[in-house]
Amino acid sequence: MFKTKRIVSILICIFGLVLLVSCSAKGGMANSFPEGAPQAPGGMYEESEDYLELHEQGFIDTSVNNKLNVSLDSSNAAYSNIRKRLKSGYLPYTDSVNIEQMLNYFNYSYVNNSNEQLQSFLEIGNCPWNESSKLLQVAVKAKDFEISTEQQNNFVFLLDVSGSMYSADKLPLMIDAFKLLVDNLNDNDRVSIVTYAGSNSVLLDGGYGYEKTKINAIISDLSAGGSTAGAAGIKTAYELAQKHFISGGNNRVFLATDGDFNVGIRNTNELKEFISEKRQTGVYLSLFGFGMGNYHGSTMDTLAQAGNGQHYYIDSILEAQKVFVSELGGTLQSVAKDAKVQVELNPEVVEKYRVIGYENKILTDEEFENTETDAGEIGAGHFTICLVEVVLKENIDTALSNMYAKCTLRYKDILDSELNKEIITECTVFSENPSNDFIWASAVAEFGLLLRNSDYKANANYASIIERANKPELLNDAYKEEFIELVRIASDLGVTN
Repeated sequence: MFKTKRIVSILICIFGLVLLVSCSAKGGMANSFPEGAPQAPGGMYEESEDYLELHEQGFIDTSVNNKLNVSLDSSNAAYSNIRKRLKSGYLPYTDSVNIEQMLNYFNYSYVNNSNEQLQSFLEIGNCPWNESSKLLQVAVKAKDFEISTEQQNNFVFLLDVSGSMYSADKLPLMIDAFKLLVDNLNDNDRVSIVTYAGSNSVLLDGGYGYEKTKINAIISDLSAGGSTAGAAGIKTAYELAQKHFISGGNNRVFLATDGDFNVGIRNTNELKEFISEKRQTGVYLSLFGFGMGNYHGSTMDTLAQAGNGQHYYIDSILEAQKVFVSELGGTLQSVAKDAKVQVELNPEVVEKYRVIGYENKILTDEEFENTETDAGEIGAGHFTICLVEVVLKENIDTALSNMYAKCTLRYKDILDSELNKEIITECTVFSENPSNDFIWASAVAEFGLLLRNSDYKANANYASIIERANKPELLNDAYKEEFIELVRIASDLGVTN
């Protein structure tokens, strides 16, 4: 009798396992890969991640339109998100490959020694992946900002503690990351902490930076559970930011989440409108993404743009140190808002052109001219890169027409009564031996084209990237050395060449 029961139990378990595997397959795990899904060894993929749709810009004839207008910002979340996925054995979603954010992730050698918050640099050289094209690089360097005890900051930490934040790469990493930020607070900084799950809670209402032990204890004691009332938390965070508002100071909400807003205002446009209204009060919003599986990059990018802030993705404690320690000035303080550039190509020299990346940041001529257009924000000390692939006309006499392009950079100076600024730079010299900055940016862009399997990748390939970028004079920090590793991983995972 005992043996019979045991056999029946075993058969039931086997049946249950078979049923579970069958349901998993029907539910979208194995044998059901949607287009663009990041596949991992074993055939698994995440179903619930989403990113803004990015439709690549094609070539435009200069006889039709020789002016390119784009909104700039210093967000760089895409690169660390891609890094996380590749190191986890996954291929990235096509729309997660945001090339301008990849370019913005790295440091370049440009120095802003002007009296302006932003300075632009132009360079044109050969296009490594297409011998028929040239590459125009527009680089913008923000003025460095020295953190001082006299700087008045009013910060609200809005922390997602919902059940979706349970895994090690979410809430535990978020706790460690924000403790790094707390360690770098000035004594006179005002700090509030709001958490949200099924409901939102105010854990600290206008504390001071010198209360580091107390603040760290609150953060360390966080635990995950419940649904995600993100919208309610955002409203509470802005109320606290306004309550402790510092006139002339830096007033900012730091939202840390996996981007999963499933309770409250679920419509992204409603959230965007709410946050856009709040930025008019002088309170800005920066977003910090964590984790894989249900990451909503589309929401994060949209809200960062609406809130006059940046979007970062924290995939490790090393990235947290980069954002909250080594690049703290740019994380805490924007120096320019509504930043945008107009690149005017010389139709006598340039036949056609296409911008690489910036798919959802193209502006019309009218939007560029309008000083009220909401463009992007650039953090102190940050770099912003825009690459334009151009095809030159044949048999051009550069002695008679050596102007390739003119760049007009416009922004509002946050630190100087939001005055409108304009900086014009011209590109008149072709670089047969391009700078290290140009070589590096072209390698990053080529990597992005391959990860996207771009229609414009031409002869791009991983071996070419490694050969060009894997040189001592280029690999001047650990992040660039790691880039070479990621290119090799992507090649091994089989991203289309």
